[in-house]
Amino acid sequence: MNIAVRHILVPVDFTPLSDRLVDFARTLAAGVQAKLHLVHVLEEPFTTAGPYELRLPDTPARREQRYTQARERLARMADELRVKDINASIEVRSGAAAEEIAKAATDYGADLIVMGTHGRRGLQHLLNGSATDQVIRRGHWPVLTIGEHGGARAATAA
Repeated sequence: MNIAVRHILVPVDFTPLSDRLVDFARTLAAGVQAKLHLVHVLEEPFTTAGPYELRLPDTPARREQRYTQARERLARMADELRVKDINASIEVRSGAAAEEIAKAATDYGADLIVMGTHGRRGLQHLLNGSATDQVIRRGHWPVLTIGEHGGARAATAA
């Protein structure tokens, strides 16, 4: 079986783990001359980052500010990749993370998704699963997950 990896999707949430994901995907892409697609999802409802995750009302002004900031951060990441001769695209989407990541994988014709797993537990994880779990269940793409503390594993939907 000959598998060609030409398009690698990397969902970026701007946590420290995101930098590791992009770096790992860059190494993969360089080896097979694949294109990287960096995608950030503005989840709704908007929650603040950090251990307390407070829900804030979303306004058009706040949404535009979040979009602009995310796009600028992704553009800086893509510029760094281009300096290293990696072809990269960027996109900011809005909605539920797992759903938008799956749509992006379809839209870009992803051959591989490189995602992080934060190892969250508790009621929210029990009820919904992680975004990574949901992406694996939704599609036919191979998903390489990298844990917050360094572990990596490959998965596909059964």
